[in-house]
Amino acid sequence: MILCLSDIHLGSPVCQAELTLKLLEETKYDKLIICGDILDSYNIHRLCKKQWKVLSALRKISKKKECIFIKGNHDKGLDMISALLGFDFKEEHIEVIGTKKFYFVHGDRWDYIIQLKPFLTEIASGLYYFLQKLDKKQKYTRIIKRKIKSWHGAAKKISERICKYASSHGYDVVVFGHTHIPLRNTLHGVECINLGSQCDLPITYCKINGKGRAELKSLDI
Repeated sequence: MILCLSDIHLGSPVCQAELTLKLLEETKYDKLIICGDILDSYNIHRLCKKQWKVLSALRKISKKKECIFIKGNHDKGLDMISALLGFDFKEEHIEVIGTKKFYFVHGDRWDYIIQLKPFLTEIASGLYYFLQKLDKKQKYTRIIKRKIKSWHGAAKKISERICKYASSHGYDVVVFGHTHIPLRNTLHGVECINLGSQCDLPITYCKINGKGRAELKSLDI
């Protein structure tokens, strides 16, 4: 069994470290794949005790199980983390599971907005983080996220671009993160799974069995 998650954002004030730790320690799996943004580039020096526990848990897990760590756009300072914890980061990961060819990636390379307007993206991210911090149980920020059509529109476009790329390269399933919007559907003949994030409630993740059957799941407070 493979456990996949993405966008933990350790260092962020809205990182759900306690839930992520519960997920990592209480779920049964043989392999762990994290599809980017383990760290939060804006707050890498602000890890709290619970967030350090997540890194500690990842280090212990990596000594007992196969772990794949994929680089995300927020994963800055990776040299320090790699040296400290012994993690190796990849740009992408390809694996045949059962009869399906899986493509694991973060997804930011298909996000043209952060490439063309990184400053505006940082402002929008910072504002949303601030609102999440005020709204502890994310009752209202969840509503805001559902209502912002452009957010979901951008996420849909990213999904379409990734699946088009995956289809042209012969992949059956693509698993990614980046948009923080959990999703499972089929685009361009490719099974598309967005892992969501470990910041928004409920946190979301995916489990893949030996036959290549994937389940998108959630865990809340």
